[in-house]
Amino acid sequence: MNCEAAKQDFTLYLYGELEFEQEEQIEQHLSQCGSCQAELESMRAFHAAMDQQETEPSPELLVACRRELRSRTTAMRQAEQNTLWARLRRFFTVTVPSPAFLRPVGALALVAFGFTGGRLWDVSRNVNEPSALRVRNLTANESGGVDLIVEEVRQKTLSGQLNDDRIRGMLLTAATDPSDPGLRARTLEALKAQCEQSDVRRALLRALAWDSNPGVRLKAIEALRPVSRDPETRRVLAQVLLEDDNPGVRTQAVDMLASEVQIDVIGTLQEVIVRESNPYIRQKTLKALREANASVETF
Repeated sequence: MNCEAAKQDFTLYLYGELEFEQEEQIEQHLSQCGSCQAELESMRAFHAAMDQQETEPSPELLVACRRELRSRTTAMRQAEQNTLWARLRRFFTVTVPSPAFLRPVGALALVAFGFTGGRLWDVSRNVNEPSALRVRNLTANESGGVDLIVEEVRQKTLSGQLNDDRIRGMLLTAATDPSDPGLRARTLEALKAQCEQSDVRRALLRALAWDSNPGVRLKAIEALRPVSRDPETRRVLAQVLLEDDNPGVRTQAVDMLASEVQIDVIGTLQEVIVRESNPYIRQKTLKALREANASVETF
């Protein structure tokens, strides 16, 4: 990774929004580049100064922004599934210079895709070595045919303990897989034994705050129970209690916060009394405030 690529991701790095591999690449680059270290520290100081400002967006705006972000990322993932066909349409309608040239190119492209499909579905292949082919790009060649750049992925089984950096790194990547909420939930279940590790806790908090699937968010809360007294964990739980649109997730959040009420969440609990419509959550919040000898009203 060079300086320009690293600097482009500094903001996401500071807010913990990069994938595990990207963070590793930036940290490796920073360990060898004093100039980038200085620029990152300058940005960190600027962000810290901005964070000290009292002006904050309303909870309603945050909820709307999160929902819009989830909607747009879902749409982008769906669009990516059609990228290959979009390229084909553009190629045959724009790149090809004449109808006469279209027929042989189209025929060769069909042959190429037929070959790819045969590789994918050939039942005679060794079942212990499943593989997938994906066309990444195509260009017209001088002979009137096409050149395909094909990516082949073979599946294999990796075994190891959670304290193995490679295994844990792959689990952290799987925890953000946008296409499979079931995989994300199982990954968080596996990672919860390592929740006191900073990278794992960061992944759990990210899933709790941002994952679009409520089942995955519930798994994240369950995994975070051993570190429920951590300030950052409590901050995210308070945010979820106010903003999450799933009552089951909010119920688990208030249970964790109310188990040991600290002064940092009293304001949140008071706001919940005003805003929450779920009777159980209101009752649990009211009880927690009374046990902490705190007012049930906001000021």
